[in-house]
Formats: sequence, C-alpha cells, structure tokens
Amino acid sequence: MACARDIWEHPEIGEQEFYSSKRLADFLESHGFTLQHGVAGLPTSWVATFSNGEGPILGYLAEFDALPGLSQEAGSPVRKPLKEGQPGHGCGHDLLGTGSAFAALGVKEAMLLNKISGTVKVFGCPAEETLVGKVYMARAGVFDGVDIMLGWHPGSENAVTFASSLAMTSIKFRFHGKTAHAAGDPQDGRSALDAVELMDAGVNFMREHIIDEARVHYVITSGGGAPNVVPDRAEVWYYVRARRTEEQKPILEWVRQIAGAAAVMTRTTGEEELLSTCREVLLNDPLAQLLQENLQQVGPPVFDAQDWEFARKLSENFAKPDSVPLDTTITKLEIVPPDKWRWESGSTDDGDVSWIVPYGRITTACSAKGGTGHSWQVVTCAGSAVGFKGMLAASKVLAGAGIDLLTQPKLRQAAREDYIKKLEGKTYECGVPDSLPPPSLRKPAGAAK
Repeated sequence: MACARDIWEHPEIGEQEFYSSKRLADFLESHGFTLQHGVAGLPTSWVATFSNGEGPILGYLAEFDALPGLSQEAGSPVRKPLKEGQPGHGCGHDLLGTGSAFAALGVKEAMLLNKISGTVKVFGCPAEETLVGKVYMARAGVFDGVDIMLGWHPGSENAVTFASSLAMTSIKFRFHGKTAHAAGDPQDGRSALDAVELMDAGVNFMREHIIDEARVHYVITSGGGAPNVVPDRAEVWYYVRARRTEEQKPILEWVRQIAGAAAVMTRTTGEEELLSTCREVLLNDPLAQLLQENLQQVGPPVFDAQDWEFARKLSENFAKPDSVPLDTTITKLEIVPPDKWRWESGSTDDGDVSWIVPYGRITTACSAKGGTGHSWQVVTCAGSAVGFKGMLAASKVLAGAGIDLLTQPKLRQAAREDYIKKLEGKTYECGVPDSLPPPSLRKPAGAAK
C-alpha cells in the first residue's frame, strides 16, 4: 500500500514521472529484481527482471503517469484540490503500476517456493495518457521475446476486459505566415491562424463522409497574441481515431491533405509533428478465459461500511449515480469472434503490445460506479481504501494467472495460436518512424536545428 500511496502523493504527467518511476523501480529492486533503466530512449522507462533458470518469459505492464489539473484530496467525497491546477491520478495509474509490481512479486515468490523455472518481467511504461511509452518501447524491441503479457486497469467493475480500443494518431499541425498590423497594413500579412481555422473547418466538413465509428478531435494550442497583430505562427493538435488501423490511416491522410490545402488557401507554409500512433488491441480468447477463472477464484474486493459510506457520498456528485455504488460482483465473460468485438471509445498503447505478444487484461473495482474517467472523483478513489482494495484483488488475479501460464505449457500454446490467428497474416509495424525521438526529447518548435 505504501508504494501506491507514495506514487499517488507525487503525481507527475507523462514523460516527467521521475519520482514515481524511481519509486516503483526501487520497490522491485529491493525485492530481488534486476533493473534496466531508460529503455527505448525514454528517461522514465525501465524493465525489471527476475529469472529462475531457463523457461518461459512472463511479462506485466506497469504505468505511473498522472493527469494535469486534477489535484484532489484522497478519500474526500467533495471537490477539494490539494494544490489547485496541479496533476492528480485521474486514471488510477498509481494503482496500476503498483498492482502489476505486486503481481510479479507474488509470481517470483511462487517460483522460488515451488522451484518453477522461467522469467518474470515488469515493464515500467511512461506516458500512457499521451500514448507514447509502450509505442516507443515496442519500436525499440523492448517487448520482443516475451511469451505472454498480462495487464490491468483500475475501473468500477470486476471483469476481464474483452473489448478492443480505437487505433489512434496524435499529431500536431503548425502553420507559418507573416506578421503585419491587422488594421494598418493587413495586405502585407499572412495569417497562420487563418490556416488553422480553415483546416478545422475542412475537417469538420469531412466528418460527414467518414465512418460512424471514427472520432476526430482537436484543440488549438497556439493562435497569436493580440487581435491587432496578424499571427505568423499557429498550431492545432489532432487526435484521429477509428476501430482498426486500416480504417484509421485513410482518415489521417485526408486530414493531412486538408492541412496542406489550408496552407495553400492562406499562402502560409505548414509542417506536422507526429507525436505517437497506436494500434487497436488484439483480444486473446484463451487468456481471457484464464483470467476469468482466476478472477472468479479470487473474488471481488471486499469493502467495509466506511468504504460504502464514502462511495455513497461521492456518487451524489455524479450525473447518474448508481443505487449500488461499489461493484461486488464479477461480470460474466462473453467471448465472441473478431467481427462481433465490442470497442471501447478510447485508445491505449497496450494495443501495440498486443500485436507483438499474446496479451490479456482485466479491470477491478477501484472507484465508485456511475462516475466519469479522468476526473477528480477517480483521483479521490485512487488514493483511498477503495482503490487499494481493488488493486490488491487485481494483483492476486494477475499473479494466479501468471503462475498458471508458467507451469502449464498448453495454456501458453493456446494463447500463442490464438494470437497468430488474430494477426491474420499481418506483422507488427510501429507507426512512428525510427528517426523520431520521444516527444519530450525533441527540440521545441521553432528552435534552431
């Protein structure tokens, strides 16, 4: 608990998780894992390894990044920022990383006690919220050679996550024009902001002609400093999503063409900066079934009267509060073929991992039902007893499934065969070119080359 609480108390946004990353790495190192830091050129990434002779390699995914502007007191059912405007764990990654580390530690102890051969690895993955960490680690081959990967995410229910996520590209478009006095000599200016606005208008007209399941959203990050100065620089940041990578790529290319056309119309010049791009998650039937069996064996988190009272008061802030605010059931697993898959509305860089190694994941009740993600309500739960109890349940499920996989070759083989089937003859290709360093290591836009 102390590790999760400590990370919760030191929230850091993606690629800046220096305290959180070290705290979790030190915890694993103190329990006999060997650490490799800074993998894939990411300063806050690492791989923790414990080996007990030759055998299969089992991996766990760990995260620790927080979200900006969500500072909140733990265990408070009302909005009460600790430091206004500062980050908070609005996605529960303090629990996620620590829970995966706990699971790996449990597997390690079982390996020693029962003389189980093999290796268990924990992958410290930064910047999940910006879909950077695992994508750049995948590009560098960090996950190569792992036989099975397991993961989880804090939620408000207890279930195997048998739903894919949207493939997505995170990309910025910058336009460069010419300054001039907006009233005195506007004819001499070329507005970069006009280019951004025309691009956004073009994309909005494009929406009529793309598939219903696609999502395209943007924010203008730079647009000038004063109304009476024609802005010579403007920037817009886009997320382009669709269910599958092959559906998403043509939409992204259309957005790029619109950006180019906006530059022509305004007689400005344009450039783009690709931040990251991730694939949809490939679901694995045998791993889902195995995780469901372990989830049923462990059972849901057990909450006490204080937990229930906290959850009831917290749910008063929800638009649609649930009459039973904490989940103490286990959702029935329904395995369906790929053409019947359910798709989550968001994206995750777990998708790239699932294209490299068979991958299974779960969620457990770490927050009250009826709330929204990326909110202060999640932050308050992620630092409370409710969150910690959900984390421990997840750790036990992941550890149990991991031991099963290390000791039962048929389970690993079934997962591998299903993974190959789901690939449909395709191979993984990272969408980020090798020439691009992680975003935090790039020169600021406009800096001298």
